Amino acid sequence: MKFNLRQTFTIFFQKKRILHALITATLFILHSGCQPETLDQKGAGTVNTGSVENLSLKIADWRFVEQLVADNQGKIVVVDLWSTSCPPCLREFPELVALQKLYPKEVLCVSFNCDYFGGKNYPPEYYRKPVEKFLAEQKASMTNIISNVPAEELFPTLDLASMPATYVYDRQGKLAKRFDNERREYGKEGYTYKRDVIPLVESLLKTDTLKQ
Repeated sequence: MKFNLRQTFTIFFQKKRILHALITATLFILHSGCQPETLDQKGAGTVNTGSVENLSLKIADWRFVEQLVADNQGKIVVVDLWSTSCPPCLREFPELVALQKLYPKEVLCVSFNCDYFGGKNYPPEYYRKPVEKFLAEQKASMTNIISNVPAEELFPTLDLASMPATYVYDRQGKLAKRFDNERREYGKEGYTYKRDVIPLVESLLKTDTLKQ
């Protein structure tokens, strides 16, 4: 079976123990294959973030994201769910960074990494080093989070089956739209920031300004 890396990375959730074990094993292989170097778990918390100033990376759950949205009413909040194992996520990530730089005061961009899959020997902190490395390469000076809830537990609570996914909240903290490609409404390539996300953000900026 051949996998098209340009298609949306999809995780299917099942309750049966056998399928659960297969999913966990598959995710472990994907993560191992995407990591360019052997991880030293002891040194995972002390990473040289390169030339990016004020690069922060917090380990938290989705409730932290919801609190961020509530605390930043008055701004447009864009939350991007991504993984280092998801080629479409990595392809679009530079556009998230560009969006934050384009509207540093009016828009809050949040990257929510979903690498953690719940392996006993691989806690969320284990992924800090590769995620920080990627963020530093992208110069991602924004709000960066690693989920401390396994992806297979998090996604059902969000009624989400695939990555990438992008949540856009208006100035009142209300979800304006969730971008995903579960129904293939954006074609095989999925949604993009330039064609889909950024136009919506700019539309919300104009509309909400008129309301004030």
